[in-house]
Amino acid sequence: MAAGERSPETLEEGAELNRREVLLLCSGAGTALFAAAVPIARYLSPVPSGDVGDSARIPADQLALWEAESILVRGAPGFVVRTPEQIYACSAVCPHLGCVVKWNRSRRVFFCPCHGARFAPDGRVLGGPSPAPLQRFEVAMRSGKLVVGQG
Repeated sequence: MAAGERSPETLEEGAELNRREVLLLCSGAGTALFAAAVPIARYLSPVPSGDVGDSARIPADQLALWEAESILVRGAPGFVVRTPEQIYACSAVCPHLGCVVKWNRSRRVFFCPCHGARFAPDGRVLGGPSPAPLQRFEVAMRSGKLVVGQG
């Protein structure tokens, strides 16, 4: 054997080690991607408040002007928004792809982080690819609390 050449045994050992390193890198990358998915999922899902059931109840004085309160109605995420004219409640699920919309207080619109659709506080489509408005929920006042949905 000439100087600098490797024997077949050395080549096999080196190839095994390289495959192991590649597998370790792939499993490490997979773990890192999974770990990154958790905060992304938390960002895209709302923080619910109020009762979970057929309707959500929140104290009427808890909702400030142009604030959006996250709620759950029949297990689905939603928002309640107070404007100078009215209190609106609608689903937080975008009709386009089912992503959870977010409230932008400074612009006074809901926006979909998945594809950029924008919705008015009453759920109307203001722009983007959404084919329909956000689903509206009924709002009523009972015993000093806003009751959203049936119930």
